[in-house]
Amino acid sequence: MAEHPVTNYLSRTEKPVLILQGDKDFQVSVEKDFALYQQICIGKPNIRFKLYPGLNHLFMKSVYGRVKDFKKEYKIPQKMSAEVLEDIAEWIWANDQ
Repeated sequence: MAEHPVTNYLSRTEKPVLILQGDKDFQVSVEKDFALYQQICIGKPNIRFKLYPGLNHLFMKSVYGRVKDFKKEYKIPQKMSAEVLEDIAEWIWANDQ
């Protein structure tokens, strides 16, 4: 990953890109990572972003919402958000060329 920074790829690519994140994701930050990707991609109509309120890194409902509990949260049986799955499917369908 260090040899191929994502910022370089995003600024150059013309391919469709979908960037999704849950706002309760403790692996990456909305303020740092998601916002940086949005800034890098200003004016790039091929890149779509969506932030999901209340979802964690696995796109499941955040139960605790606290960094110290994220590992414990991942042990709670849940399903991935249907909204995320629908958005991914729609994006694939729209970009199937």
